[in-house]
Amino acid sequence: MNAKPEFSFLVNCNKLQDTGKTFEIEANVQECQALAKRFDLLSLHRLKLKAFVSRQSADVVKLQCNFSAVFMQKCVVSLKPLKKNIDCKFERIYSLKLIDCFGDESEPQDEYIQTLEDVQDPPDPIIDGCFNLGECVAEQLSLEIDPFPRSANVSFDGFSSSQGEWSNENNTSPFAALEQLKRKL
Repeated sequence: MNAKPEFSFLVNCNKLQDTGKTFEIEANVQECQALAKRFDLLSLHRLKLKAFVSRQSADVVKLQCNFSAVFMQKCVVSLKPLKKNIDCKFERIYSLKLIDCFGDESEPQDEYIQTLEDVQDPPDPIIDGCFNLGECVAEQLSLEIDPFPRSANVSFDGFSSSQGEWSNENNTSPFAALEQLKRKL
């Protein structure tokens, strides 16, 4: 695992005004190549984002982000390159108090969970007054990439899990074999 993220852009929350701030960033060629390698893509042609970061309280910051990516993946059936486009919107909450709440534990303490009942996921940490917007987008991109990309007109005949019933007589159900054993007894 890389110690330094391939696509890094630190947002200094200490300098964030009450009105918030908009960021527009695009990954350069080297960052795209490194991310393509990390996510096992044939290539990453473009990763562009527009984000709005706003202060929710003295200790909490909210990120609203839109990003788009254009990349090439290999079809899992034909092994031919597929061009993919992703347009994604997501939100994240960051907190300064997260370290106080987690302490040395890997999970938040009960009293912290009770104060965040309206938040679905626990917030991400603000470390040294900053969070890494580039790495945040890279993480979300990894979640959006199809792990089993397949061309539209390609089928995997004979091996598809969507066949339903057994398609040929040579493939017998293991339960049929058990039924035959049951009859012998």
